Amino acid sequence: FHPVLQKVKPHMGTDYAAPEGTPVLAVADGVVTAATFTQNNGNYVKIRHDGTYETQYLHFSAFGEGIQQGVSVRQGQIIGYVGQTGLASGPHVCYRFWKNGVQVDPRQEVLPYAAPLPRREAEDFFVVRDSLQAQLNRISYLQVPSTRKRSVKAGRPGV
Repeated sequence: FHPVLQKVKPHMGTDYAAPEGTPVLAVADGVVTAATFTQNNGNYVKIRHDGTYETQYLHFSAFGEGIQQGVSVRQGQIIGYVGQTGLASGPHVCYRFWKNGVQVDPRQEVLPYAAPLPRREAEDFFVVRDSLQAQLNRISYLQVPSTRKRSVKAGRPGV
């Protein structure tokens, strides 16, 4: 169900909610094939990584410095900033992944080998990962917005 159009419609991307203005990084080296605006996608960037893979990032509030069609980007480079341009109900980036010109689920892909992180960087990563996991583990439940109307009485929140 599309929250803006209010109709059932396939959604081939993965949405990542984040505060407006959060930097978005390129997932791999590549060449920008599009950095433009369309009514549905808003401000978006598409990157060709090799002859097989492309990634696309939608709904930016702004593009990263120097990001335009034809420029080379490096993995980890800021390519844009989270926004809600185009058909978006809130700030997020819609991440799309293409293989041989067909949009696919990146979680199901067997990706090419990449060199592992150097030991020191891996250790730093695990410290941050473990800290974030501990924070998540302290959450007893997730609050999900509901469209149901609830009766709330003064002085008794949530009842």
